[in-house]
Amino acid sequence: MSDLTLGATIKRINNIYEKEFNMQLKSIGITASQCAVLDYLFCTQKESIRQKDVEEALSLQNPTVTGLLKRLDEKGYILSVQSEQDKRCRNIYLTEKAYDIRKRVEEGRKEIDKRLTLGLTKKEANALQRSLEKVLYNIS
Repeated sequence: MSDLTLGATIKRINNIYEKEFNMQLKSIGITASQCAVLDYLFCTQKESIRQKDVEEALSLQNPTVTGLLKRLDEKGYILSVQSEQDKRCRNIYLTEKAYDIRKRVEEGRKEIDKRLTLGLTKKEANALQRSLEKVLYNIS
């Protein structure tokens, strides 16, 4: 058994995962953090999404999300439009360019997931997924 705590092990896995994912995303021109924003936008069922929604969903601070959205807007993956209802808010929309890269991003993620579960049976991999979801729920 390792001397690392569970939290330290998860952190190390995350660091390696993010490094690998960033290398894969480099050819697309986005980072893993920017990809997390796009993932949220792809998955949300809301008709209009505000910056505050992204901050809360990803547990990130306002300045961080502001920078991520600005870069995604500059790269043409999102459109940020001032809200008609509240001039202080901006609504965020995915562009066609974002939908165009979605499949490549998913393929890269699946490739890393295969490496993460190398040597595990399907049953073990599913049990690991369920356990990690419980850990995430507990810490949230």
